[in-house]
Amino acid sequence: MEKLDQRIQLVASKQFNELVDSWRRTQPDLPSRSEAIRRLVQIGMEHEEAHPMRQITAIIRPSRYEAVRDALSEIGIAGLTVTEVRGFGRQRGKTEIYRGAEYDVKETPKLRIDVVAAAAMEQEVVDAIIAEARTGKVGDGTIFVSPVRGVTRIRTGESDEDVMG
Repeated sequence: MEKLDQRIQLVASKQFNELVDSWRRTQPDLPSRSEAIRRLVQIGMEHEEAHPMRQITAIIRPSRYEAVRDALSEIGIAGLTVTEVRGFGRQRGKTEIYRGAEYDVKETPKLRIDVVAAAAMEQEVVDAIIAEARTGKVGDGTIFVSPVRGVTRIRTGESDEDVMG
């Protein structure tokens, strides 16, 4: 076994310690808390290497959709999901005129684009969305990036990278 010679100080909450202790009690050799944390980090790193996928969700102006879709296709994104949504951020809605009457719209219409891609493509996808969705005005939207633990194609049962290929 490799000699461990680096110490790392970790300040953790009581809740975190309880979760670690709960997990380590399920281990047959009941490791110390520090060994349990080391093992959990290793498990997380191995999982990331085996399943390196990201879900990128972009909330954009409807008028920018076609440009964003085309940019994503150009970089090799084979599929995406688009949903019409309504909401507000810093913009806090807007005032519109309908048949001569002025009224406030609290939630503005947007499009939500969901893409699952390899982690290696994460920044390229984000950059493509920004390049095509940005107008420089309030209300351009937001991008969220989340890890994906797994994906399965319903029709064939294929999973993870086989689905993305």
